[in-house]
Amino acid sequence: MNILTRMVACLCATVLMAAPATAARAADDPPPANLLAADMDTGFDGGTSPLTAANPASGGTQQIVDVGGDNALELRDASQGSNLSSYFYRRWSTGTLKDRINEIYQRPTGSPAQQFVLRYGLRRSAASDKLVAKDIYAQIQFGNFDNNLVPRFPVPAVSLTTTSAYTDTSGGLSPVDDTDIAQYRFTIVPNGGRRLISTVELGFSVRVDTGGTDEAITVDDLGVYEAGGGVTDTEPPTAPTGLTRAAGSADGISLGWTASTDNLGVTGYDVFRDGYQVASVGGSTTSAVIGGLMPATHYTFTVRARDASGNVSPTSVPLDASTGPYVPEKPAPYPGTQQSRTQWLWDKTKAMKEESGAVNVAAYTAQLADHENTAVNLAKLDAQFQSYDYEQYKTMAKMYSYLMVGDQFDAAMLAHVRGYFASYAYQKLPQTENLRMSNYATGYLVGQYFPDLADLNGNSGAQLKAANKANILEMVDAGVRRGWAEYQSPEYTFMTYFCLNALYQWADDDGLRRQVKMAMDVMWFEWANDWIDGYMISSESRAKGDLSAVNDPTWRPADHSTLAWTYFGAHRAQSGVGESDNPAPSAYRPNLEYAGLVAWPGTTYTPPALAVKIGRKTDKSYTSRKANLQNSGGHAMDIYRTTYVRPTWGLGTEVQYRRVDNWIEDLPVVLRWRSDAANPLFRLSTDQGNAPIGTYDQPADQRVMQDGPTAVGVYRSSGDQTSNYLNALFPANGSIRERRAVDGWTVADTGTMYFAFKPAKPGTWYHQTPNDPADKVKTTAQNHPTAMLSYSYDILRSQADRNGWVLETADASAYPDLDAFAQALTSTTSLDVSHIDDPAPRLVYHSLKGDDLDITFDSAADAPGPTHLVNGTPIDYDAYPLFDTPWLHQGELGSRFTASADGETVVYDFDRWMVKARHDREGEEASGRR
Repeated sequence: MNILTRMVACLCATVLMAAPATAARAADDPPPANLLAADMDTGFDGGTSPLTAANPASGGTQQIVDVGGDNALELRDASQGSNLSSYFYRRWSTGTLKDRINEIYQRPTGSPAQQFVLRYGLRRSAASDKLVAKDIYAQIQFGNFDNNLVPRFPVPAVSLTTTSAYTDTSGGLSPVDDTDIAQYRFTIVPNGGRRLISTVELGFSVRVDTGGTDEAITVDDLGVYEAGGGVTDTEPPTAPTGLTRAAGSADGISLGWTASTDNLGVTGYDVFRDGYQVASVGGSTTSAVIGGLMPATHYTFTVRARDASGNVSPTSVPLDASTGPYVPEKPAPYPGTQQSRTQWLWDKTKAMKEESGAVNVAAYTAQLADHENTAVNLAKLDAQFQSYDYEQYKTMAKMYSYLMVGDQFDAAMLAHVRGYFASYAYQKLPQTENLRMSNYATGYLVGQYFPDLADLNGNSGAQLKAANKANILEMVDAGVRRGWAEYQSPEYTFMTYFCLNALYQWADDDGLRRQVKMAMDVMWFEWANDWIDGYMISSESRAKGDLSAVNDPTWRPADHSTLAWTYFGAHRAQSGVGESDNPAPSAYRPNLEYAGLVAWPGTTYTPPALAVKIGRKTDKSYTSRKANLQNSGGHAMDIYRTTYVRPTWGLGTEVQYRRVDNWIEDLPVVLRWRSDAANPLFRLSTDQGNAPIGTYDQPADQRVMQDGPTAVGVYRSSGDQTSNYLNALFPANGSIRERRAVDGWTVADTGTMYFAFKPAKPGTWYHQTPNDPADKVKTTAQNHPTAMLSYSYDILRSQADRNGWVLETADASAYPDLDAFAQALTSTTSLDVSHIDDPAPRLVYHSLKGDDLDITFDSAADAPGPTHLVNGTPIDYDAYPLFDTPWLHQGELGSRFTASADGETVVYDFDRWMVKARHDREGEEASGRR
């Protein structure tokens, strides 16, 4: 009997034992079908492997071998000095298994789930002296996953090194299935066709550590079978009881329960997290480990039992449980120095994880710059240069690679580099700010470093340099006189800065370098102004996705705030940066992470010393006004920004006028506070199409005004919205110590400050975690991993075509406790919403500090009018300068920018492109060109 026959017999015996004799499968029934058999050569009878090596540089090889007269496949990993696993896989988009899985997913929600079992024959055919046990595994992966309706890994990567087949030394193959590794039994839960899989991938991994001898496994008779029996039964099991939490960590919780009973026997248990099935175990198992959870997050679990006929029990009594705090792999030095924090960021860049295949060029380039894993990284980088990029900032990232480590490229690789840069047209673009700058800056450097290389328009050398220099300087002039359009955007601000830094580092034109340096200096001054001991206090342009809102010492994207942190520091250690540290179970997207490249030790630019001094101030207390006078496309429009800051917290808002063709990715209301917990951020947004909840906002629909610590807003649906909700997102990861409802207000104590929110129309509370589908609360949202929240929120949603709201804030020192703050609200303030349903909704509010705020909905396309009043006086938005803060000053469209602190003053003259420094206390003055 071959291994396949033995495994089928084993499966049949399992089915027979699960059912009574009177309901057993008839003797002439066919054995369970191997659903893989129609999709691939599972027994390797054709003499070739159906698997592909994921990374040829890993040291992995595969070959057909003879085992007892039968073909089998040996998978081997050899140490290559790079400590990479060898992964062999087959991925297919059509076939019997995929069709059967989707057939079950298309069944009505609530229909019985179907279990499947992965089986194969195994032997260990080469024993390494330095194996990496955790990376010797088999797995199944689904495409179009969301980790809710469809798991990414129905069979996860569980080490097979503890199985008897692996440890057996007889030389033969032995079966491995769910009796050896419980996770090899997986469950497909019908979802009514809301999500189907697009691909199936079966993979095997083998890995030895650096310097180890070869490790090899031999596999044969691969199979996936449906599990279950032919029992006719309508009686469900009893509900499981005694559900308890056995143990927990930052990303997982262990559960246990008392077994159910059933007339024919319990065959399995399904575990639910917040109403979504997340695990299944066999009928003899009364425990489960639920992984992939968010740190410091509250969840509700239930369990139900099922039998062989698909009958399910009532669910258990719910269990509320929370995960532990986030534990970083390697937190940053604290307090550290600018040098040690920058080195940490550089090391992070080199250590970016290849979780879903190749990452971007940053990790490979950084390792090459330090002469690490040279051969492997050159091969990876070479492959990157042979792929086309549709986002222009990726071309700039590859220019960094060439200019930083191109001296290590051989002739063949240099030919690929030339071919890559020749595949673009470096011309004026009708694009966003960061993409335009990326195209122009890359084009200039192509003309400089590849003078004989023509772009798609036939331009080369001096032509490319001249045309792109003009485009760059036009953008720089607009940026310093009108303000950068993508201000404080977590993703895009850095991309523009990234390009300016490249020009300062490598351009051969001193005049160009002087102007881009002055532009970078002003960027740093604004970041320094907005930095409050680890947090950026400001409204944000082009902030899309929940990850764009997150910005704190627990975790922040690899963006400009990370650069700011390296120079300014924070009140506690930076735990994580970038996707490799991202605790959220969302799609792994390191392809946009280039901040580490400017942490390169060879970088010559340094921010102004005065900006660093301002950024490090921890006693900031002020109200500021700023203006930005262009949109991301480079067209004139007005954004007026107001910020109220105290040493440990701050509130920032914005309102737009003379609005043209702009993006709807702003965060118009941002409240941040200092906290030892993650995500100390309250924000407001309005639903936009199928965008995720709390992400996009249409400034034309929501009009906002701020008076010191108080903000108010009115909303009017544009009429073309699929939903008309205001969303108030309260973080639910511990940064709010207490929250309660008081007379229509939601009041909150954060420890450092109090805040209160009140919508004009009634609202309903919802709770959503990153583990939930993106469309859990907002049902029109895209249900995709990149659309999920990155933290947990309690969300107050208020629905109406016309609506409004009030946000009050106060320092913790202003009131003895939350009760006193709430008492002041109910006794001092008043809200008049009698005109909220007018064609132009109006709201009048008497604030805690005694001011009357009167806001009427107005057009974002028009100039400001008498619609935003404080104590009867219209706010003069047109009088807002570009900068008006305690340290920064520049008039609207002004040619002079002034930064001052502690007796020092620096003046930037954008007419003559000069910088003048003055030390007031000493009467000294120095000027010069930079």
